[in-house]
Amino acid sequence: MERRTVKSASRTLEVLELFMDERKPLRLNEIYKALGYPQSSATNLLKSMVLMGYLNYNRGSMTYLPTMRVAALGSWLPSLINAEGGLVSLVDDIQRRTDETVGLVAQNDLYIQYIMLKTPDHEHKMAPVEGTMRLFVDSSSGLALMSRMRQREIEKIYRYSRHYGLGADALPSFEDLMREVRWTRQVGYAYVPKRPTPQLSSIAMPLDQSLFGIPLAIGVGGMADRISHATQHIIRSMTEAIADFQKKQLLTDEDTVAAKCNAAAKLVSQPMGQKWQTAAEAAVAVEA
Repeated sequence: MERRTVKSASRTLEVLELFMDERKPLRLNEIYKALGYPQSSATNLLKSMVLMGYLNYNRGSMTYLPTMRVAALGSWLPSLINAEGGLVSLVDDIQRRTDETVGLVAQNDLYIQYIMLKTPDHEHKMAPVEGTMRLFVDSSSGLALMSRMRQREIEKIYRYSRHYGLGADALPSFEDLMREVRWTRQVGYAYVPKRPTPQLSSIAMPLDQSLFGIPLAIGVGGMADRISHATQHIIRSMTEAIADFQKKQLLTDEDTVAAKCNAAAKLVSQPMGQKWQTAAEAAVAVEA
């Protein structure tokens, strides 16, 4: 069984992605020709997006352009990701140490998705765009995340991937997949050379942090020959950066707990006539 998208939803997003690629106002005929839509369907879709405030229509030039409402849709995500343990700083640190593309990755159903990417300044790179998805059971980040899962969880993901025809002939056997997962558990990282294309390779490690309970991993990718020559340096750099990051998080957590305890102690020390008379009540007040 093939998993299909809802046509109207996918076309709406494809229009926005076209603008992301082109980065300029576009006419109706440019849009439907680029996307292969019937003219009538494209006209109705674009009019709907204008009425909803996601596209601007310039009658003088007869062109469409996304509005700031589109940018606002995801504007809260970077600050949220940074608030969840300062993950932006971890991505920056690993990129600085390795000088390769670094991606923060989240599990998204049967896929992994790049939710944050930082690329090097040099030309030896073929980085995906943020939001790109890859099959969970056929990626280094997927292996890293699976190394924290029980076998029956992995088997369920694999079975559904097969059921929906994902990966086709490129999908490994379940036995081969579990062999890679066990190796990843043992060494602490997943190294997938020359995938998804022969020109690229990647190394990934699981993170203790999550995003609203969504498992996260971090990966370093680049041209296959560069990753091959620098494998040990990349693994060492990632390990050290993650360890430093976790130490900072622990110190931050300890400072937060200490501050709350001090605040609670001050409230408890107030005269009995004050509002808070027990440590439990004070703790509740501090949390509020």
